[in-house]
Amino acid sequence: MKFKAAMDDAEYMREFLNIIITLSKLTKECVINIETNNVHFIANEESGTTAPLVWVDIDAKLYFSEYRVELEDNNHQKIMISTSPANLSRALSSLRSNARHCKMKLLNLQFPCLRIEVDVYTQNSNQIRQTTHDVPVTVIRRSEWDFYELPQKPKSKLVLNVPSNRLMRGLIDKIKNLSPTVIFYATSAGEMNLVAETEMATITTTYKNLDLKEINPSEAEKKKDQIEASCSVDCKKTSIFFSALQVPTGELSCGIDDDRLIHMEVNIRNGIAIHSILPAVCM
Repeated sequence: MKFKAAMDDAEYMREFLNIIITLSKLTKECVINIETNNVHFIANEESGTTAPLVWVDIDAKLYFSEYRVELEDNNHQKIMISTSPANLSRALSSLRSNARHCKMKLLNLQFPCLRIEVDVYTQNSNQIRQTTHDVPVTVIRRSEWDFYELPQKPKSKLVLNVPSNRLMRGLIDKIKNLSPTVIFYATSAGEMNLVAETEMATITTTYKNLDLKEINPSEAEKKKDQIEASCSVDCKKTSIFFSALQVPTGELSCGIDDDRLIHMEVNIRNGIAIHSILPAVCM
């Protein structure tokens, strides 16, 4: 099996670095699911930790100037590896400025590794300096793939486009000091409330005139004038997700499924999205 990819666009390279830094703030080890047309990063710490389930979808043909995957046979539709996003972000750190070209290649030296080669313009000259890092990876065997299945985007009852990440992050940071949980309540009229309940008071923040992106009412609700959805989630997990985000928010949407889950989706650009599922907690 072989994998090789390259980026030439400076904005894309910085964006890719910020995605990896985001993952490094969420997990010590992430799974990279390499397919013929897409690459996915999955960050999911062991159950019982406070980290939320997060994954990244990247449409390879839209993002990489070169992208090649050679598989062993027809029974292997992808390559699955795991690595430390902290190590990967350090290898990619030179993408922050003056990067001209970035190349990634899966190699097997004394150990399996992902070689990162970055061409950078030196300061005050047009000379090019190349940096090379070999990031250790673990190749996940075919028999273990079922343990690392790519999460599926859930079908939420209501999906609303919400305010910017910065605004939401500041609000969640304040709520987590007041309550262990936060209730997301939304209506099909484009209103969303974030509710924190304490022994002394109930604090509600309301957003109005939001864009309704998707609606999936039950049969019993289809005749109603207004559809409502609500879910209570762990405030610390929600805060960790928003605090970890290092990417500009092109579009942030929140999908709510009654008392089951909340699905956050950050659309960075066409074909590039970060997802997070926050499971409901019992009240």
